Amino acid sequence: MKTKLSLSIFLIVLMAIAYFWTPQTSPKVLEVTQEASFYSMKCTVAKFLLSNVDTTQQIAPLFENLGNLHFGISTKDQKAQAYFDQGVKLTYAFNHAEAHRSFMEASRLDPKAAMTYWGQAYALGPNINDPMPDDERRKKSYEAILKAKNLSQNSSPKEKALIEALTHRYSGDLTKEISELNMAYMSAMEKVVEAFPDDAHIQTLYAASIMNTMPWNYWDNDGNPAPNTLKGKTALERAMILNPDHPGAHHYYIHMVELPKPDLAIPSADKLGSLMPAAGHIVHMPSHIYIRVGRYEDAVKVNQAAILADEDYISQCYSQGMYPLGYYPHNLHFLWSAATLLGNSDLAIDAAKKTAEKVPISEMATLPFLQDFASSPLLAYIRFGKWNEILTIPYPGDQYKHLKLIWHYARGIAFVRKNNIKEAKEELEALRLMKNDPELETVVANYTNPSSSIAQIAHGVVSGEIAHAEGNTTEALEFLKQAVYHEDQLIYSEPTAWHIPVRQTLGAILLKAQKYEEAEKVYKEDLEILRQNGWSLMGLHKSLIGQGKIEEAKKIEQEYDEAWKHADISLKTSVL
Repeated sequence: MKTKLSLSIFLIVLMAIAYFWTPQTSPKVLEVTQEASFYSMKCTVAKFLLSNVDTTQQIAPLFENLGNLHFGISTKDQKAQAYFDQGVKLTYAFNHAEAHRSFMEASRLDPKAAMTYWGQAYALGPNINDPMPDDERRKKSYEAILKAKNLSQNSSPKEKALIEALTHRYSGDLTKEISELNMAYMSAMEKVVEAFPDDAHIQTLYAASIMNTMPWNYWDNDGNPAPNTLKGKTALERAMILNPDHPGAHHYYIHMVELPKPDLAIPSADKLGSLMPAAGHIVHMPSHIYIRVGRYEDAVKVNQAAILADEDYISQCYSQGMYPLGYYPHNLHFLWSAATLLGNSDLAIDAAKKTAEKVPISEMATLPFLQDFASSPLLAYIRFGKWNEILTIPYPGDQYKHLKLIWHYARGIAFVRKNNIKEAKEELEALRLMKNDPELETVVANYTNPSSSIAQIAHGVVSGEIAHAEGNTTEALEFLKQAVYHEDQLIYSEPTAWHIPVRQTLGAILLKAQKYEEAEKVYKEDLEILRQNGWSLMGLHKSLIGQGKIEEAKKIEQEYDEAWKHADISLKTSVL
């Protein structure tokens, strides 16, 4: 599976969008208790506040249940300090717009506190999920860090060092490449961390500066570190030793190691959510590890808790912008994925529907990632064999290319399962035309995976299913092996860019062809990627029975029973 990630196109666009979400009741198939309460003052709109600021009025609320993290600065105003602390916490929680307003309120309360302007500049800048801020943010970042530097005469040596380092991240010349500025900032932060090695915040900020030079490109395809990755990893490990309850360090560490070495971050995953229980993204983050190590029940629970926290925040603050448009539905999307791996169809389908309900239809053509969210019900119906439901969903329209692709794919599978091969071939022809459509290469609906990559897999799977239905097993296996190859080339993302591992489809057809030894190999490969998933455990069990490996099969059957204890469906093979 590819790990090299280019800059995420959809997240570049996200910051320019403002959209209001109406909260709905979160599914509660697994019982979760989560409370996120706020002071009674009216919240500000959760998008970057860059103009028309009334500094005579309170700019931001103080939230509860964000934990006890402290970042002391040179100020005598306790409330300014509280807002600065909150800004830091929200930055670590990737709610940068809300963090920016907290720093603005800290500046309003103590206009001479240099670090409050440092905070404003930092929050407005690029981050691993939003690497290309627009020119207005770049300009405001530069103005804020200049103000911080002008006010830094009475700051502590540590504060002066942080402010000086951040001046390298911004420029009044907006034509300068952000990548060059990121490198300059990283180099400057290396000097800061050398001067102050025993500060957990500085270690975390240094690691973040490294990660920002190569968002999501921390390891190569073989798990080897990119330049500076190990420096960032070491810095985060040092930060967690200095402060075992540092949410930023744990958050970044999960992202740093989730693909090649997820087990390293299990302690961080087990701890992180409790450190900031009202910050939905922080509560959600452990699932990035849990889903990689086979703890699907835990992944479900933390996303249910994250959804409740975010719905509380969004409803009370009338939140707009990137957080409700990207981060909140990501929790729903992740819940769908985790519940699917748990075999809980009711919860998975409910989460998929809710993910789609949050999509502003008017934005889908220009923001293709919303089409990925909108396609979730179709994908859930495929996974759980809801063929009639698939065929009742109307044509989405030519302008929604990714959603149209998934619509044809879902119908192709549904028609095969209903033994309507003529109609299935019509859908396959539509997929062939889309697979060869050069415009799909520019449609990025799933993180950085272009829809052209998804089309290759969809076409291969439907081709294989049709060939098998017509008795052409050899041809079917060849189509599916090619689809496995294309799936393995996808750029890493969670939830995965392809919803049903192709190996599970390939394995099911190998079982029908009585190629049990080959099926065993395929299922074991899938279980290395998605540990202890019940779909492949059942397939593996069947492959072992077919070979007469009875004792081994009994052991796998016990593992399947444990993995499937929350399921509401039973399996006979690895796909329905």
